[in-house]
Amino acid sequence: MKTYRLTSLVEQRIVDVWQSDQDVYVQLSCEGATKPYFSNSLMHMAVYSQGRPWRADRIPLQSSRIEEQDGLLRIEADCGELLLVLELQFDAEGLLQMSTVWHNRSDRILKDVAVGLEWELAVHGKENVTIPHMIYNNNPSADPARKVPRLGLGEDKGFICEEHRLPIPCVNVEWKDDSAQQRFVTLFSLPSYVLQENGTVQYGSLGAYKRDDRISIAAMSGVLMFGGEKDIVYVSKSLTDTYAGGYLDFAPGFSLVKSYALEWGTVQEPGRAFSQVVHRAIQLYDPDGAAPHSLEELITLKTKAMNDRWRETAQSAGYVKFNDRNSFGLASKHGLHYMYGWTGQCLKLAWCDAQIGFNSNEMDGVERCRKAVDFYLAGSNTAVPGLRSSAYHLQDGRWENFNRQQQPVISSRAFGETVSDLADIIQLFKSHGEIVPDAWLVELRLSANFLMCARLPSGIFPATWRLDGNAAETEITAAGIPCLISLLKSYQVTGEQVYLDVATASMKRYYELHAETFERPFARSTLDAQCEDKEAGMFFFIAAYELFRLTGESDYRVWAEIAADWILTYVYLWNPAYDPGTAFKEQNFNAVGWPGVSVQNHHLDVFFPTYELWQFGLLIGNGTYVRLARMIFDALGQGICTKAGEWGFTVVGEQAEGFFQSNFQGRGRSNTWNPSWIISEVLHHALRFRTACMKEEEKSHGSISSR
Repeated sequence: MKTYRLTSLVEQRIVDVWQSDQDVYVQLSCEGATKPYFSNSLMHMAVYSQGRPWRADRIPLQSSRIEEQDGLLRIEADCGELLLVLELQFDAEGLLQMSTVWHNRSDRILKDVAVGLEWELAVHGKENVTIPHMIYNNNPSADPARKVPRLGLGEDKGFICEEHRLPIPCVNVEWKDDSAQQRFVTLFSLPSYVLQENGTVQYGSLGAYKRDDRISIAAMSGVLMFGGEKDIVYVSKSLTDTYAGGYLDFAPGFSLVKSYALEWGTVQEPGRAFSQVVHRAIQLYDPDGAAPHSLEELITLKTKAMNDRWRETAQSAGYVKFNDRNSFGLASKHGLHYMYGWTGQCLKLAWCDAQIGFNSNEMDGVERCRKAVDFYLAGSNTAVPGLRSSAYHLQDGRWENFNRQQQPVISSRAFGETVSDLADIIQLFKSHGEIVPDAWLVELRLSANFLMCARLPSGIFPATWRLDGNAAETEITAAGIPCLISLLKSYQVTGEQVYLDVATASMKRYYELHAETFERPFARSTLDAQCEDKEAGMFFFIAAYELFRLTGESDYRVWAEIAADWILTYVYLWNPAYDPGTAFKEQNFNAVGWPGVSVQNHHLDVFFPTYELWQFGLLIGNGTYVRLARMIFDALGQGICTKAGEWGFTVVGEQAEGFFQSNFQGRGRSNTWNPSWIISEVLHHALRFRTACMKEEEKSHGSISSR
């Protein structure tokens, strides 16, 4: 029995292929490893079924042959009506490139076909599965009462989704072997689609099964599975529906060609194989996003939208969460109101307004900022010093808070963001020699002092407080990390060492609870979803970056890097094609650079720490972070209304909250839900990018002058 062997030039990966009877065996290993990473026969890997629902039937091989030429192995398997061809070859980076061809060589149409390959891994003990944007260690923080992607237990439990739902189309499995090494296997897809007769595109599908102590990576031709049920698709928040797509008709002579790449090896720290996935994917897909607007154009557009949100009455001043000038009924439904933090971002808009005013030497924006801060600090008090209400309704002068179990609560996420914004505004005024009212500093200290005493026994902040200042819940979540960030910013304003001390102690606990092993990934930062989410990882990254910037301690650099990589798993590194007639097809929407939201909400939005990632990349000399940060920022300029009626908006500068690249809420469209955070998020980053660029220009001119 002859064994054919491929060995990578880097990483010491080995592929062995041999024949036994009619079957072909494939084994993946590493030099020096005592056991292979994968070993199975093609007859156990190849899936083929006709009819609905699809079945994970294996296809018998009538004969097979193996050819080797110039570092490429070609496997041909006679499956009767179908011919299956696999070509395997290592690339220069040590990835195993794999091409598969399913060819109908019969004289009849094979109807409702599902084909694919399964890579069954002998995982003894607990595994950590990452399917970007979908599954992170089986989503342990997701509310059991809500439908989200999960791997189940028992026979035929698993999750398989459309490739276009995945920002990085791959499945990664990590586990500890008998020698306590942390192993991983990643299957990447190089997405391609079949063009149907009606012009629609059909991509393949990826996912995983969990059966007893074995887990299989599934690469299918398009059929789906949700919670172990076949032909089920996730269509909206916690909602599924039946799915008629995914099947193919193989006409005589038709060939389905799919390309994949496999990587396997070890990682030093448990739970962190996703970091390898991100950096490998950047090499593999070489992402290039859209850049429809210059920096100045983005600032102009978003400034117009911000100005449209300003409302000033005899009793109040601020930026409304929804305006009353678009025809969507949002303002009438919710009433005109200011919201502080989360989706309202009233004080972040105030910072933007002041920054624009200082830059242009026009003080109107600075005065609007001052009025917005004064109004918030004067009216938002609760019975607990430093703890403040979340929203103000203009019509009846009513302050309001969020609700949990029909009781008013204050979100630590929203409150922490707003205290941080207040600190940033104070710093901004100081940097321009503007007088900072004493009351602002007093109130900042009051809020920081409240946070000093508001942690749970676990050392972290609760997700919400009751109005008496007591925690409304004690679950372990990453929701309160913005409070930690606000203490860091309060320290920078006041110089009070105790704020930094408490922040660093809390950061250590968040790291231990979420990032040390990723047993419990970053989760539950959003107020409308209880699950693993990008935003939780974002705030951890920002906190680690700020601590590294302030202290220079290497641990914070490592923590920032690992959090950056985790949130980058949500960012599209390839661009799906869209069906004719969809807005995305007509507008040439490019998903590259757009981040998703959470394992519950599968759309794209503009919420991402582009400026902080850029600055962090510059600080540590990481060109990948620098490149990606700017690529993401530029890509987020898509979908902005530049004239009345564009993208469904009547106000220039407006932009949708949700862009739908998958079958979640209708593929190939965006919505018209436009809370004010969409303005502040892009504008806040844009203004800081501009300031940094101006400083670089001044430095450059200074160097030239000095010479």
